[in-house]
Amino acid sequence: MDREERAQIRRMVLECRRILESELDELLRLHGLLSDRKISVPSDRQETRSVIEEALNRESGDYAEARRRYLKHAAFTLLNRFLALRVSEATGLIKETVLTRPEYGDRSRRERDLADADPNLAVQPERLAHEALREAFAEMEEQIPILFRSTDPYALLLPRLPAYRELRRVLEEVPERLWNEYETLGWAYQFFNSEEREEIRRRLRRNPKPDDIPPINQFYTVGWIVKFLVHNTLGRLWLERHPGSSLRHELDYLVPVRNDFRSPEGFPPSVSEWKVLDPACGSGHFLLGSFDLLLKMWREERPESPPWRIPSLILERNLYGVDIDLRACQIAATALYLKARKAFEELRGDDPDARFDLKRINIVCADIRFVDGERREEFLDRFDYDPALRRIADETLKACENAYELGSLLQIRQPFERLFERRRISVEEFKRREKQLFLFPEPERQLTLGDQKITPPKEMTVDEIVEKIKDFVGQAAERKDMGSLFFGLDAEQAVHLVEVLSDSYEIVLMNPPYGAMPSTCKEYARKHYPRTHSDYYAAFIEQAIELTKSGGYVGALTGRTFLFLKSFQKLREEILRGDALMEVLLDLGFNVLDEATARYAAFTLRKRHDNDGVDWSEHPVTCFRLTKWDWDEKRIKFEEALSEYKAGEGD
Repeated sequence: MDREERAQIRRMVLECRRILESELDELLRLHGLLSDRKISVPSDRQETRSVIEEALNRESGDYAEARRRYLKHAAFTLLNRFLALRVSEATGLIKETVLTRPEYGDRSRRERDLADADPNLAVQPERLAHEALREAFAEMEEQIPILFRSTDPYALLLPRLPAYRELRRVLEEVPERLWNEYETLGWAYQFFNSEEREEIRRRLRRNPKPDDIPPINQFYTVGWIVKFLVHNTLGRLWLERHPGSSLRHELDYLVPVRNDFRSPEGFPPSVSEWKVLDPACGSGHFLLGSFDLLLKMWREERPESPPWRIPSLILERNLYGVDIDLRACQIAATALYLKARKAFEELRGDDPDARFDLKRINIVCADIRFVDGERREEFLDRFDYDPALRRIADETLKACENAYELGSLLQIRQPFERLFERRRISVEEFKRREKQLFLFPEPERQLTLGDQKITPPKEMTVDEIVEKIKDFVGQAAERKDMGSLFFGLDAEQAVHLVEVLSDSYEIVLMNPPYGAMPSTCKEYARKHYPRTHSDYYAAFIEQAIELTKSGGYVGALTGRTFLFLKSFQKLREEILRGDALMEVLLDLGFNVLDEATARYAAFTLRKRHDNDGVDWSEHPVTCFRLTKWDWDEKRIKFEEALSEYKAGEGD
């Protein structure tokens, strides 16, 4: 996607934000929620208002600040929904809902069908438009609940007909070809806060607020850098285990390396076991780039398996993402679903058994805000039958109290590994849970240990807690207790966050936040990241290495200051020697990401282990200096230099 196309998306997004925020402001007023105070409303609006008020209570700050945050997040959520529908209908995955056509009377196809089924709707255009949206939202909720959850208070208010028509007009000005690109969703995520980002930069020097972090770090990593990092981590790992693979010829960004690194024993040999994590996933560009390569790997490794099964398995088993911004997680989950669904449609052929059976998307939002101790105790009481399980649930909630500021910097892997290992259940209980949760595809295992107790897999414990949470949320929804409902949804996110951050990964790919940290995060980093707390991205490098399995890879786009500033000396001398070794580096400088002002470097690291056979002082690093060139010139010069380097290496 060229810069002019990105500029079109930027104009569209900012205009849509203006329309939605203006309309939602009026709708809040109609529900008695003025900009500076609350007033009474008729009884038919009180139920909706009470739900919104619970959402305001969850937001930080005073009433005016909470209302401002709600307004922004509601506009963002609705825009994400409209964009997801528009891409889905353009790619033929759902019935046209947003796009209007003259042959349908300037309505969408879904609106026409609803009007044909119910003539009363035909004479109520606003109600018809809302019914069509709700029907489409319900269809999408089954696959992407993080964006289309029916109980989401940030999508409770739908724009009235004049605003909706204006919004549609703006969306229809975007060329159709761009709606067939999943990149459109990622660029939309970046551009939503373009104007706000400039305002933050003008006032910000040090000590940013938590709300400042997503806007000032919302940068969509350009495709060629994603390709470089994916090829030199995931691609290199594949070729190490499959040296004769035909994929070698497709990894055109793979940089030859010459070192004596030995992989550890027991490293998973099959791609079905590999996990790729982006700990600051934004709109999911690294995960989308990994998907394409993983699909080819699965097909080469399992030629006997029906290819249409693979797209959903990649999302369930291979790809994981975390972000502190719920709107980013919505986009990432949507883009991954759409990409996998499109791949399924292309691979299903005429197989009558083909089904797109997606069980989960591993995108976790760390925007968790527990505000009610009484509900916490009510929830934990559900685990009194198993003290070890109650402790895991309790420690999960405690660990995530500041997750909305810390995100993937939470250091919880080792303590939670011990908690999971200490839990014991009877063999009979294990068999019952295994059968109930369908955790394992293989036949029931033969366990004949009598009355002995065993440690269940972490997945079983997590699913048991989630099962209790869903029961808690369901009961809260039945009695319309929105406070308990929000607590339950936060608890579910906390469990999944602990699940992700207590695991380890073959590949970690990231473009983490950079610069100064909010006060709580800074205090946490001083304690848990004493060697790297001076900058966000440095702490993320240390945590990424911690989350990577020995012999695995980290690929990152970060600021380049760690290469030479004294404040990063411990990162260079201790972490990037003792813990991991750099293999390939692109020194990029300025003009890398749209609207970003930092100087960047892209690099790959290999995590060390005791028997890797490498002396760091003799370990070669392949470097490409691209600081002289701007924007797409960097890609061209890299490709030229890589071609020359390969020719010299005889590759």
